[in-house]
Amino acid sequence: MKAETEIKEPLREELERLETALDSPPVPGDLSNWATMVRKSFDEGAKAILRQIESVHPDQLREIEGQDPELLARTKQLREDDRSHQEWCRRLSVAFADLEAKAVRAGADEKQVVDQQQALLEEGLRFVTHVRKQETAIRSWLQEAFDRDTGQGD
Repeated sequence: MKAETEIKEPLREELERLETALDSPPVPGDLSNWATMVRKSFDEGAKAILRQIESVHPDQLREIEGQDPELLARTKQLREDDRSHQEWCRRLSVAFADLEAKAVRAGADEKQVVDQQQALLEEGLRFVTHVRKQETAIRSWLQEAFDRDTGQGD
């Protein structure tokens, strides 16, 4: 048994920074600087999220399966969610870069990007929530795999 039964909350700081950036309202007349700040924050958060999905989750999911093979259906779903998050992350990265470019082009006429900005903020916050849920689910199932009574022994 690994010493991973007590796992700290991964990505907490990165997700909080990203959420703060997404929640920070742009100063009127300064949308392009705001869009650049949000894009940079997203890109930094995305790197950490993708690194977690690609290098930490596979070991955690294998550990869950090794501890309790009855959880294979659960780990399959978690892997599918990871793939979905990877794709979602890439789409959002492109969308934030697009918003930044449009905000720069719009200059003082910010009204032309306000709808896109609002939709993207909502999507970004939804993404943060989903990533948090995934991290919690993996930690919970990892803990469950170690603690679960499989009816063997005792």
